[in-house]
Amino acid sequence: MNKLANCLRMGLAVATAVACLASTAIAASNSVLKDRKMNTNGNEQWRTHCVGRFLIDLPADAEYVGGSYDYAFATVERKTMDRDAFHREVDAFERRLRDTNHDSGTSLLLKSGSPKETIKVFGYWDSKDQRIGVDISGYSWIDGQRYLLHKGASPNKVEAAVARMSATMSKLQGREGDTPPTPGFCVEQALFADANSSSNESLNIRFRLKSHPDIAVDIATNLNAGDPPESLLSRKPGVLSALGMLGATLGGIRNIKEGDRIIGDHPGQEWLMKAPNDHGQQAHLFTWEAPGLHADELHPQIRIDLQSGNSDGGLDPKPISMTDQQMLQLWDKILNSWRLRPTDGSKDASDRKTLQQSNNSDVVPLGDLVRTGAICPQTGYWQCPENDVHGSTRLFQAGAPMPPAIVRRDLSFVERLRGSSDQHSASTVWRLVRYDNPGPANAPTPVADDGTVQPPRDV
Repeated sequence: MNKLANCLRMGLAVATAVACLASTAIAASNSVLKDRKMNTNGNEQWRTHCVGRFLIDLPADAEYVGGSYDYAFATVERKTMDRDAFHREVDAFERRLRDTNHDSGTSLLLKSGSPKETIKVFGYWDSKDQRIGVDISGYSWIDGQRYLLHKGASPNKVEAAVARMSATMSKLQGREGDTPPTPGFCVEQALFADANSSSNESLNIRFRLKSHPDIAVDIATNLNAGDPPESLLSRKPGVLSALGMLGATLGGIRNIKEGDRIIGDHPGQEWLMKAPNDHGQQAHLFTWEAPGLHADELHPQIRIDLQSGNSDGGLDPKPISMTDQQMLQLWDKILNSWRLRPTDGSKDASDRKTLQQSNNSDVVPLGDLVRTGAICPQTGYWQCPENDVHGSTRLFQAGAPMPPAIVRRDLSFVERLRGSSDQHSASTVWRLVRYDNPGPANAPTPVADDGTVQPPRDV
C-alpha cells in the first residue's frame, strides 16, 4: 500500500503515478481477517497528540513511529541522551572542526555561538574541499533529549546565519504534556515557542496501531510560501487516466467515498478508496487534504492518510484487520478531531473574528475568514485557495452570501462523450485581502503580496 500511497502524494506527476501503480499490479486477495475488531463507538480510550500547531485524537494504542520536521529552513533531529553525553558529542564535533584545516588554510570552523550552556551553534565547512555553501548546525539539550538543527548558508553570510540559528535554538523548549498552552510549533517532545509566527515550517509523521499493526496514520503539514497547491480531487483525472491503462492488471480499484469536506475552518477534500497493496491484498487508502492559505501558519497545507494493509518497516504482510465499515468509523473519528491547539496567545478563528470586530466596530480586518454560504461581512476583495475559474481573488459586497469556488477539471473520454461539464463547485474559505476603493478611513492597508499588513497611514 505504501507505493500506491506515494502515487497520491501532493504534487506528484502522472508519470510517477503510472510507475507506482504498476508496481501494485497483483490480483486481489479474497480473504480478510474479521476476528480482530476495533470498537469505534466511542467507548474505547483515545489520546490527544500535538501535531505542529494542531491537535488530533488517536486510539490510545497508536504508537508514534517517526517522521521529519523542518523549522526556520532547518531540519530538526532528536536523540535521547543525558547531559554528559550531550556535552561529549558537542565537544568532539567542535574539536574535529577546529583541528581540521580547510583548503583555504583556515580551520573548518568559521563561527560559533552559545546563547546558553545547553545550546551551541556552529558555522563551518563540512569538508576541506567544500566551496559553494557552508553548514550551520545548532545543538540543544532539553530534558534528556538532544536536538540538532541543520541548514545551509552562503559563505559570506556565516555570522548572520549563526545569529539566526542561535535565535531559533533559543525558541526551542520542553513541552508541557500533549496539549501545551504556549503558542508555537510542536516537534518530538518539544516546542518552538514563537507566538504562532514563523518563516518556514513543515512536518510529516506516522503513527501505527499496536493492536492493528497494519493500520497506519500519516499526517503532514506545510506552510505555503507560494500559492496553495491544486486540490486533491482536481488531480484525480490524471491518476485515473493512468489507471485506465493499467486497469486490467490492477485487480480492481474501488472508490468508497469522495468529495468536499470542511474540517474546522479548513476547507478540503477527501478521497477514500480500496485497492491492491504490494502483496495482492485489497487494502484501504483514505486521504483528506486542505490546500491552506498563503503564508498562514494557522492554515497550512494539511494532509491526513489512513491506511490498512501497510507493512512498511519490515512488518510481515498480513490480510487487512478492519472491514470497510470499521475503517470508515475510525476515519471519521480521527478526522473530526483535528483542531487548532488552543493557547494563551492564540484564539481560534471564531474568537479572533469576535475580538477583531469588537476592536474595530464597522471594519472587518484584513485576513478575516468566511466560509462558503456565510454572509459577507465586508465589501472588498476576498481570496480563496482554489484556482477559481472566475478568479481566486474576487470583489464581494457586504450582505451577499459567500459562493463556492468554481474549479475546472479534466474530463474523461466517457464524460466528454456525455457532454459533462468541466467545472464543479467546491466549498471553500474566503480571506479578505483588500478593501474596495475607497477603503475605510481607519482600515489597515496591505503591502506587497505576502499577506503582511501595515497600520493606517495616519497612525
